[in-house]
Amino acid sequence: RLLQLGDGTILQVDASKIPDPPAISFVHDIPRLNDMWDDHTEHWKGLSVIVICSHPIAVEYWPLLYCYGKQQQWQGTKNKWNDWRVIVEHYRQGSPEQFWATFSVKGEHMKYTTIIQKLCDIRMSVDSHLAEQARREFGATFDTRFTYRRGGQEYVMMKASAIAKRYIELTGKGLA
Repeated sequence: RLLQLGDGTILQVDASKIPDPPAISFVHDIPRLNDMWDDHTEHWKGLSVIVICSHPIAVEYWPLLYCYGKQQQWQGTKNKWNDWRVIVEHYRQGSPEQFWATFSVKGEHMKYTTIIQKLCDIRMSVDSHLAEQARREFGATFDTRFTYRRGGQEYVMMKASAIAKRYIELTGKGLA
């Protein structure tokens, strides 16, 4: 399989060269996660816990490595990876100081699981508001624009997260 890195390097990666997903935690080191997340922003420090053919592999590429051949091993890391993605997204919305101002109580940083839960609550609230906005804006056409297919049948979307995603795809905007 081919993997294009942020510097333009294209690696042809043999499945035998892909290590098992590393047992790593960023619970106590969110800045390190930020530094290893991607290799095409100013945050990249050129370091990763996965190195293939002398190239450090940014965390954001891990699903590409493990989607074939090592799917079973990836299942155990997939949920953590999704949490990491959400944390990095919020960590980068402002400065590290702003992130910790949001995720601290009485000057103490929140525990990792509390941060994840708060981010989940924020996402659910945003999705709910976007779903309401979509229903308002699309009115009578909502039932034709917000559908999905399963087993040859078409259904109207009910999940706020799916509606929010489609709304952003259709309009290119988030909360108004």
